[in-house]
Amino acid sequence: MNHFKEAAKTWDQGPTINRNKVFAESIEKHLQRGNLSLLDFGCGTGLLSQFLESKISNLVGIDPTLEMLDQFKSKFTHLNSVRSFALNIETESLPKDIGRFDVVVSAMAFHHLDQPLKALGILKGLLNPEGQIFVIDLDQEDGSFHPDNKGMGVKHFGFSADEQRMWSSELGFKSFTREIIHHISKNEREYGVALSLYQI
Repeated sequence: MNHFKEAAKTWDQGPTINRNKVFAESIEKHLQRGNLSLLDFGCGTGLLSQFLESKISNLVGIDPTLEMLDQFKSKFTHLNSVRSFALNIETESLPKDIGRFDVVVSAMAFHHLDQPLKALGILKGLLNPEGQIFVIDLDQEDGSFHPDNKGMGVKHFGFSADEQRMWSSELGFKSFTREIIHHISKNEREYGVALSLYQI
């Protein structure tokens, strides 16, 4: 998306950095151990993974925007096991050697997907036994969060707890939990951000 090609240049700024720090802290509360194989789906510039780095032994980032991945790769040159793939998992096949993961994280990416249930199912297929998927995204809103929904590639105005719970049931996850972990102030109102944890 052209929006993200341009946004990559200035993505790592105060509010976005602080937000991802909160996201990472919320994820860490649920992690069962360290030394994890982690997939960051819709990784952008890698801010979320950067805050989780102390827990990671193997890191893979997926994002459709090359400019975002350039920033991602520059953050982790010191790590031995880091890979990134520029692809859209809704329309393109995953690399055969992508591997398996203990944890999948995704922050503020699912509302850009045409079929989030399908994508979640694909990600589930990449998990190791007892693996976890953390989806962080907007709580259901009225479409006012983004100033230009079409231009910014917005396909969903957040998600309700009931909808995300239905995804868990349809895909056969062992457990599902959801909590509001953050609020974003804009347009003279507060928008909730939810962390949904799917576990096999």
